Amino acid sequence: MSTKLEILKEGLKLDGKPFYLASGDMHYFRYFKGGWRRRLQLMKDFGLTAVQTYVPWNLHEPEEGEYHFEDNLDIKAFLELCQEIGLKVMLRPSPYMCAEWDFGGLPYWLLNKKGLAIRTSEPQYMECVRKYTKRLAQEFVPYLSTKGGPIIAVAVENEYASFSDDMEYIKQMGEMLVEFGVDVPLFTANGCGLKAFIHGSSKDYWTGIDLHDYTEATQKLMADYQPDKPVYIAEYWSGRAMKVGGFFHRQAAEDVAANYASMLKKGAYINFYMFCGGTNFGFMNGAATGKYVGASAEAVKRYQPQSTSYDVDALVTEYGEATPKYYACKRELKKYLESIGVPFTGTDEVELTNPVKTQSIKNAELTESADLLDNLENIKHCEEKSTLPLTFEDMNQSYGFVLYRKNIIHTDNGYYMLVIDDLRDRALVYGNGKYMGCMMRDHDSEPIIFKVPKEGLVLDILVENLGRINTAWSMVGEKKGILGLVKCDRMIDEKTVSPWNMAYVSNFTNYSLPMKSEDFDKIDYSKPAKKNRPAVYKGTFKAEEGVDTFLNFEGWKKGFVFINGFNIGRYWNVGPQGTLYVPGELLKEENVIEIVELHNENPKPVIRFDNKPSLDTVSKIIDVAALGI
Repeated sequence: MSTKLEILKEGLKLDGKPFYLASGDMHYFRYFKGGWRRRLQLMKDFGLTAVQTYVPWNLHEPEEGEYHFEDNLDIKAFLELCQEIGLKVMLRPSPYMCAEWDFGGLPYWLLNKKGLAIRTSEPQYMECVRKYTKRLAQEFVPYLSTKGGPIIAVAVENEYASFSDDMEYIKQMGEMLVEFGVDVPLFTANGCGLKAFIHGSSKDYWTGIDLHDYTEATQKLMADYQPDKPVYIAEYWSGRAMKVGGFFHRQAAEDVAANYASMLKKGAYINFYMFCGGTNFGFMNGAATGKYVGASAEAVKRYQPQSTSYDVDALVTEYGEATPKYYACKRELKKYLESIGVPFTGTDEVELTNPVKTQSIKNAELTESADLLDNLENIKHCEEKSTLPLTFEDMNQSYGFVLYRKNIIHTDNGYYMLVIDDLRDRALVYGNGKYMGCMMRDHDSEPIIFKVPKEGLVLDILVENLGRINTAWSMVGEKKGILGLVKCDRMIDEKTVSPWNMAYVSNFTNYSLPMKSEDFDKIDYSKPAKKNRPAVYKGTFKAEEGVDTFLNFEGWKKGFVFINGFNIGRYWNVGPQGTLYVPGELLKEENVIEIVELHNENPKPVIRFDNKPSLDTVSKIIDVAALGI
């Protein structure tokens, strides 16, 4: 039945009848398709009436003009399942979503367009957005509530005032959605304050706010700014994302529930961010800049990669299990709705009755190993020669690694110090195949000092993209690789750089290594792993088909993992994440595992899978250092 959401001062209506909006974020692209139902059902059982989701442009259009809507990107199937279960949808389509996701969901190829200004009304950017939005609309417009579908409102951009002040851009984005068939209400999500509302929204849109605590001051601010509409808390931050090297800041269930109850009593419609935790599979984690939460006043602001896990201490875990926070908040919603005479649509269960089945697998042996650099010809996508180092974007590469190779001839027996300008993000350095050291973006590291032997030196710099920044102005120009010069500063002695003889290195061979699953089919395992060099380890293991598990990478340092050809994400022993989630939908009775380890040599490597996650391996900040980790 066709219906349209009415947003009135006294409340919401659907099909002319009162509608109570209780919602939470669940991002369809952060799960396997088979995992959608159990999470949506938990939302329905909680008493939610709607689900809110972003739409990731960089997954749906990974290369310009190449669209994907299959498997876990099948947004039509997701919307149909929401309809079946009985949940309305607050849709937050691209272009930008933040979400601690690589580049905030923008595709990397935008960075290749000269003069393009992301997230503005600049014509070149808007043309890219327009083409994509037109194609995306074909997927979701048929599912608007006005056409009998579950989508009751559609968002215009996201938290825009935290990025810039191009109000013409916000206007054009709203007009574009209408042009492509969106005839349900438009809404925005921004921080609190008049600047956020004016630069990031419009009084024509339902202006949602994002926050931890809905205070009386905020309540008055909203009443003054948009007196003709009820308050929508588009993101109630009931959890927090993890950053590599930080620690997992959890919020007590009773505190979150008490805060939720307080906000409900103030009459706000509330959306949990996140209601269901998820995973940044593959290389999809984003990054931030700043200080770690809980850091001292003297701490330095740094580039901080987000973790693979996006559990975020949500009401439903990364693997789809209800938490004590879920039940505590559910009780508050039920109590509040009963107090105002609104039917509670959830179930009566108040305790966990159907936990997710998980499995443990002991000592899965990795029987084969291969040196990654010795397999360069097998896994490279291309090689290009250049005077100065090429960026990832120069090589039309989105994620993974680039290897920069330079042959340095012997001229004398003096010492040199290696310097890399504007490194994005982390480099492992080798000379004639031997490990020399590690550098990381905006981190101090031990200087790499070397001599060039008489036969010359093959300098290899393996640079990893650790995730593009996903928020604020730091996103601008967020290219990857070596953006500046590689310098070999002449030294007077082993400790002192010469002030008169500082030269940069030119003429590189650049190897594109996106590390896609199909590349590993070409690995030659007759070239075994070598000490202190990146290597791939391969093995098989048995599992109960369809049952979740958690890969424990204790004893490993840093790398990423393929299971049955799917990249389940990165690991790094600096914490706080100690396991990688392996969805049951990925597992069969017989399984293949491939681990790319960047540092270790394991003569007889084994790996284990636990029946529960480990996301709290550190209790204090470990500022991510560059050397050997």
